[in-house]
Amino acid sequence: MRFASGGGIWRVAFAFDPKRKAILLAAGDKSGVSQSRFYRRLIATADARYAAHLERIR
Repeated sequence: MRFASGGGIWRVAFAFDPKRKAILLAAGDKSGVSQSRFYRRLIATADARYAAHLERIR
């Protein structure tokens, strides 16, 4: 998901959990950062937060 804010384009990582609820996991503006580096960090953060979320709802 993307949206414009503060003069930049922000990217948001989200997922649907087993209860079919959408959760926002991480977001950032990739301005000034290489695309591959930005997405590696965004995905790593989102994966860790999703795993923690799944543990909490068990």
